[in-house]
Amino acid sequence: SENSIGVNLEDDYWIVKISSFGTIQWQNTIGGNDTDDLVSMIQTGDGGYLLAGYSISNISGDKTENSNGSWDYWVVKTDSVGIIQWQNTIGGSGTEVLHSLIQTFDGGFLLGGLSSSVVSGDKTENSDNHNDFWIVKVDSSGMIQWQNTIGGIEDDRIHTIVQSNDGGYVL
Repeated sequence: SENSIGVNLEDDYWIVKISSFGTIQWQNTIGGNDTDDLVSMIQTGDGGYLLAGYSISNISGDKTENSNGSWDYWVVKTDSVGIIQWQNTIGGSGTEVLHSLIQTFDGGFLLGGLSSSVVSGDKTENSDNHNDFWIVKVDSSGMIQWQNTIGGIEDDRIHTIVQSNDGGYVL
């Protein structure tokens, strides 16, 4: 079945590492007891992986934090063979849907997507009753360093993030 944003219920993150010949080297299914939707992943500078998407699961399975009320960003850092090193559930009382991530020059990560939350949970700025850009900068351990809610009176969604040569970001 599908929920209101078109996501199949009870999904998990599933990562599969294959060789250059297409042979499975390892795999890991990561998730809680509800829907966890993997949107993007990158290989990190240490050879591991950062998995990013959104989740509505509470503490269960691999999930170590409850949802903040609805869909939240869920980032999971693994080592080079897919074993979880850390994770963070990031969001407010409304809906957060992650669309993009990058590893930043300082070894941390910038997460971007949308948020409809008011100040609550991890949100420090209100959205304006619609979906706004929400960028969250985390350090190499997944701890929030800063965030910004950006948008107008209609829906605003981030799909791509680039770090510019001067250290800033283009959304």
